[in-house]
Amino acid sequence: MPIDPWPGLEVRHLVALVAVVDHGGISRAADHLGYTQSAVSQQVAALERLVGAPVFERPGGPRPLRLTEVGAVLLDHARTALGQLRAAEADIRAVVSGEQGRVRVGTVQSVGTKVLPDVLRRFQELRPGVAVELEESHDPAVLLSRVIEGELDLTFAEEPLPVGPWTTRHVLDDPFVLMAPADSPEAALGSITVEEIAALPLIGYRNPSCLSLTIGIFDRMSESPNFVFHSDDNGTIQGCVGAHVGYALVPMLTTDPDDPAVAFVPIEPTPPPRRIHVAWHADRKPGPAQQEFVDVVAEVCAGLAGAGEAA
Repeated sequence: MPIDPWPGLEVRHLVALVAVVDHGGISRAADHLGYTQSAVSQQVAALERLVGAPVFERPGGPRPLRLTEVGAVLLDHARTALGQLRAAEADIRAVVSGEQGRVRVGTVQSVGTKVLPDVLRRFQELRPGVAVELEESHDPAVLLSRVIEGELDLTFAEEPLPVGPWTTRHVLDDPFVLMAPADSPEAALGSITVEEIAALPLIGYRNPSCLSLTIGIFDRMSESPNFVFHSDDNGTIQGCVGAHVGYALVPMLTTDPDDPAVAFVPIEPTPPPRRIHVAWHADRKPGPAQQEFVDVVAEVCAGLAGAGEAA
């Protein structure tokens, strides 16, 4: 089969064609491009070989080159192609600089409610051309797997993280509290121990990753906690506590502190908090927009931590 010469056409051939037309000849085109006259002539000659027809009429002497009919058609396509390449260059530069593009973020329920609204508002002010795409899950392990697969750029995650290729930034310590019905005897206590909590009917998470955080607090006890109900929805858990279904040992970020149906009792001694990180793949350096998103998350979480300490 004959070889198609068109795939051999290069951008430099089109650049030479446009420059000769726009600058009125090979000599001026060479000056504009920073080439020698022979180099520009070679580009035009190569272009003509590839298209199989002359693109310029060469009258000789002082008379200027003129486009052939083939050359005129090719010039229109050359301008379009070079314009698209310049647009592509501008778009790529914008993405690389963080002015455009997207940040794909994995999030869990409590972060989506308490952290992300302020993060999204601030980030949009800083990077109005960058879209934030969220993927939500009850299970942080699912979101981490999506980072490994390249389907997310970043995700919120909790300690302990599974073994993996992670780079992380710790953004928030979320303390555990006992959530009790507002009119229960426990609601009037100044504090409560883990041993006392273990004797109560508890509402826990269904998801193993989330449930393990709560169960870990009871690790040093001989008896297991008494779970009477499970749910992965924070609102459902709080509603059930308010309805006297049970009590809940939960991170404060998962709760609605303004709910009059429940009370929050400090735990003494204080158990280790839920430690929240932003995680990304160690082999994929965050771009400018992704890095700024992480910085904004850290700023918002620092404000939440400060407000919690003040309270």
